[in-house]
Amino acid sequence: MIRALWKKMFVNSPGKVVVIAGTTGVGKSQLSIQLAKKFNGEVINSDSMQVYKGLPIITNKHPIEERDGIPHHVINHVDWSEEYYLHRFEKECVDAIEDIHQRGKLAIVVGGTHYYLQVLFNKHVKSIQRDVTKEERELLNSGNGQLIYDTLKMHDPAIATKFHPNDTRRVQRMLEIYYESGKKPSETYAEQEISLRYDTLFLWLYSDSDALEQRLDDRVDKMLETGAMEEIKELYEYFQNNKYTIEQCENGVWQVIGFKEFLPWLIDEKKNMKIEDGVERMKIHTRQYAKKQVKWIRKMLIPDVDGDVYVLDASDLSQWHEKVLVRSTNITRQFFENKPIQDIRAPERLKGLLDIGKTKDKSQRDWQQYVCTVCRDQQDKELIAIGETNWQIHLKSRRHRSNLTKGARKAAYEKWKAEKGVNDDEKEH
Repeated sequence: MIRALWKKMFVNSPGKVVVIAGTTGVGKSQLSIQLAKKFNGEVINSDSMQVYKGLPIITNKHPIEERDGIPHHVINHVDWSEEYYLHRFEKECVDAIEDIHQRGKLAIVVGGTHYYLQVLFNKHVKSIQRDVTKEERELLNSGNGQLIYDTLKMHDPAIATKFHPNDTRRVQRMLEIYYESGKKPSETYAEQEISLRYDTLFLWLYSDSDALEQRLDDRVDKMLETGAMEEIKELYEYFQNNKYTIEQCENGVWQVIGFKEFLPWLIDEKKNMKIEDGVERMKIHTRQYAKKQVKWIRKMLIPDVDGDVYVLDASDLSQWHEKVLVRSTNITRQFFENKPIQDIRAPERLKGLLDIGKTKDKSQRDWQQYVCTVCRDQQDKELIAIGETNWQIHLKSRRHRSNLTKGARKAAYEKWKAEKGVNDDEKEH
């Protein structure tokens, strides 16, 4: 009876999708299951690490016994030897959504890899598609980030300058668009309007940083107590047996937070390094990742949907029922029943979250690429910052100021040598 009623309601609300965005560790999986139970839904994972087989602890897969029988899709199916790309997620995600809708259920997309959410938008090339050649596919799958960036820059320098050379995934996607369409991505994006594939509700589960960071630190400790190190060692054994290199840790499953942080300790046979250093690095990188996720939501997702997002306050877990579950249930019910949503976008104290980047003109985003000739990145190349805000932050950083001082001292020293006619060999004598 209940199942038939839900199916009848869904027939009147076709093509609906609920997206639960938010940082790692904020409670997205818990909320997705709670809403799925209330609205006859199924969950689609959009976390790039949870697609890989095994490793349930370090990839933070929600325990099966805690899913209350709710089916999960696009999860735990990719071999460690494969690199998972956006175009593959797009097909698997859309297929899952269509399958869920055909069975009269609600699709709930949840996960922390927020740029995957762009598959829900109609941002696709409208020109005639062409088959990608074997050579082009090999280049795309080469894992050589610099080569991929240089190739994109050769074909479309305008779009290349909008991305950092190390942002291999997005750069790779731009080059793939060029290969598939035969048209420069910069021209394609300038011509098209952004629209949604489905009638979509966006819920942003948010927590204040202080509260979240403590929860993230505690979660890392719990992960290590419940077997994370065994998974890390299992990954390392595979890493060794297949002769992977440290450079490859920027791709595939090797990006998972927890592996590269302990890699120096695993490689050091004499164990001169302390395991505690790996634990601290894992905590730091988890907190940094959470901050990046918030920035992505504010700078990318919110402008794309013109601020049409509902913020749920998960800062205090003791108030989860009232501030998260009850509120999200009311919002989702109105959305599901095609009624105007009678709810504020965000609690008063969090309204500012929706301000940044809210503009009708997507072309006004700050994509400019700035190059610092004084500082070097981890690959010992000139440091690149994307956007005026990031550039100003870099210019004010202690690192930059220190390098400027060193450069000034070196320049003064070279001038003194030239004036005195002294070279370093003579000085030693």
